[in-house]
Amino acid sequence: MTADEKVKVDVIVVGGGPAGLSAAYTMAKAGLEVILIERGETCGSKNVGGLLYGTILNQMIPRFYEKAPIERPVSKRTIVFLGGAEHAALTFGDDQWSIPPYNNTFIVQRSQFDRWFSGEAEKAGVSLLEGTVADELIYEGVNGERKAVGVRIRGNEEFYADAVILADGANALLTEKTSKEMNLKGGKTKQDYAVGVKEIITLGKGKIEDRFNLESNEGTAVDFLGSPFEGLIGGGFIYTAKETVSIGFAARLESVIHSGLSPNQIMDGFKRHPVVRKYLEGGELAEYSAHLIPEGGYRAVPQLAANGVMIAGDAAGLVNMSLYKEGTNHAMESGKTAGETAASAKAKGDFSSKTLGEYEAKFRRGTAMRDLKKYRDLPKVLETTPELLSLYPLKMTRMLTDYFTVTAASKSETQKKALMNFLKGLPKFKFVRNMIRGRKVL
Repeated sequence: MTADEKVKVDVIVVGGGPAGLSAAYTMAKAGLEVILIERGETCGSKNVGGLLYGTILNQMIPRFYEKAPIERPVSKRTIVFLGGAEHAALTFGDDQWSIPPYNNTFIVQRSQFDRWFSGEAEKAGVSLLEGTVADELIYEGVNGERKAVGVRIRGNEEFYADAVILADGANALLTEKTSKEMNLKGGKTKQDYAVGVKEIITLGKGKIEDRFNLESNEGTAVDFLGSPFEGLIGGGFIYTAKETVSIGFAARLESVIHSGLSPNQIMDGFKRHPVVRKYLEGGELAEYSAHLIPEGGYRAVPQLAANGVMIAGDAAGLVNMSLYKEGTNHAMESGKTAGETAASAKAKGDFSSKTLGEYEAKFRRGTAMRDLKKYRDLPKVLETTPELLSLYPLKMTRMLTDYFTVTAASKSETQKKALMNFLKGLPKFKFVRNMIRGRKVL
């Protein structure tokens, strides 16, 4: 290929998830010529159902929920503490969550949703290259003047651009390679990962609404702590779609390895718990998936921009692993911000690290990074205080069931027994210290 035959666009985006699609859509709407490279057969083909927070998407596509393939809005949430056979649940919600904008929280099938979003990007002018693997970036210059100028895909075909936005997910091999090539700074701490395992169970609309006490326009997200996740840094979840439920768990990879249990064993134990089993009775397994989730948090976020390069989404580790479990909205905010920065760079005719560095500066002032900063101690707290997700949920459920167990004993005797059982084997100073630490996960 001669220089005159080069395929050259304004920006190339690698990765067709929420971050990459948000970046590509934003740039195309601003009039930039954009290629998006996605290694999956289609955008979203590697993902299954889950939560979608829609605040950022609603800024890009107002009232998107009237057009997108939304399964159900999340009209209520529940946190369940599981013991061996005991359980305690806190359910909360608001009638306003069942009407637009639905608390900006939705349950989607990612394969359908991402395909819809990629269609919107195409309508805006993005050129999609799906089923295509980006092997490496193309560079010009040396040392501090080195600049990314394109992407080489598998098969040795080359595409050139003024800038490349890397949004290649948690298992970001291209981002890792690029960071080494361009000597980008890592975060203050190393990136840690959780393993997420999810099954899609077909139940039918009627059973779902009956078992989870839902109307046809309502959905629920249920989070589980305690058994069978003792010794693991993580917990389980169930999300209700129209005809199916997503059930799964996310736990720090190191804790799964140290447990000696396989992900399948953990999932089977979770599904066998009496509380969980009743939700799933009569259901049929439709899909299974497993993936890595970056959970290093604020301190593990690396340098996000250099000459001709910006990094967004899971590739940058922008996941909040608190009870909010935020990922898609952070990814979209980073992608949208990167896209806006690229449009500004195009107007200036300058894609240097100085101009593209405005992306990182602006993103660090935004909502996502402020939230990640708030939970910056979460990874360390969970690592050093595993009781928060294992022993204490078990103790709490046992105390509540002991407190309300009816016997011939007086209420004073019953209550004293419940308190004594709660305190048994629980060092008081350590408990108080851990409760103080535990505030950092809320």
